[in-house]
Amino acid sequence: MTRHRGNSRAAWCVAALLSLSAAVARAEPSADQAAAAEALFREGRELVAKGKLAEACPKFAASQRLDPGYGTQWNLADCLERLGRSASAWAAFREAADMASRAGQADREAKATRRAADLEPKLERLSIAVSALADGLVVRRNGAVLDAGAWGAALPVDPGQHRVEATAPGKKPFSVEAQTAGPGKVVTVEVPPLEDDPAAAAAAAPPQPGGAAEPGPAAPPAPAGDGGAGTRRTLSFVAGGVGVAGVVTGSIFGLVASSRWNRAQDEHCRTRTLCDAQGVALVDDAGRAAALSNVGFVVGGIGLAAGVALFVTSLGGDEPAAARIVVTPAVGLAGGGLELQGRF
Repeated sequence: MTRHRGNSRAAWCVAALLSLSAAVARAEPSADQAAAAEALFREGRELVAKGKLAEACPKFAASQRLDPGYGTQWNLADCLERLGRSASAWAAFREAADMASRAGQADREAKATRRAADLEPKLERLSIAVSALADGLVVRRNGAVLDAGAWGAALPVDPGQHRVEATAPGKKPFSVEAQTAGPGKVVTVEVPPLEDDPAAAAAAAPPQPGGAAEPGPAAPPAPAGDGGAGTRRTLSFVAGGVGVAGVVTGSIFGLVASSRWNRAQDEHCRTRTLCDAQGVALVDDAGRAAALSNVGFVVGGIGLAAGVALFVTSLGGDEPAAARIVVTPAVGLAGGGLELQGRF
């Protein structure tokens, strides 16, 4: 009995050592990033002084992405307003107010809030109304995917033309250019029911026949004795190797997913759902990498669980039913990991 408890403790230590996790966190700006942000900020101020607003605004935006701060955000918002991009300026002033609020800077918060309030009556708005739903329908504004919750809402946009597109599998795409109508005005774009696309239907692969397979006979239990224990031990190393490979694969794709997502949100998206064309591509890449990361962690978890269980039962002789492991994978765009719990 003493030997069994000792083996259980050893097996638990093995399980704890095999529990791997991958977490992605946003790091503080490095010294190089801070220096680059300062240089870009100064270039932006010099360009504003020369009246070159179209060149100055991207400098402030780049500086803010490298090292976020209220002062840079304020200058970006002011530059955008002077450039005539009222909606972008309004959103930037509101973000500056939020930053000041989080920092407990009431004076700065009030100043940014007033500037945003002054802009609000001047905002031009665009509403995209969807008249008929379709499976897989995606609506884009200026290349950025528009969340279904925003359909029909009069959203602030910068003055000028805006491209509206709608696509769905098996349907002909729809697109139109919409021109804003002036301060305080709302322009509504109707997305009509999408027409069937015969060419897309013909190109679709025929459905594969499928059905439930008959359950096969249960696998015979491993033979008792030294031979069975040796086999289980060998299999435990094989399964553990597969599990580690799966976790490493899941971790790598988790890092890729987080990198793509953060780049999209920092450089190409105004909110989590309003992104330019490159931002949409980065978000799609992040989704695919996250899916592969999920698969890697699930495969890794199963392999590790099987490896540990086989290893424990090879130590315990004829008591394989006493060991139990539960593996919970947790993966998303911000990171991933595994949680192993067991009883031996």
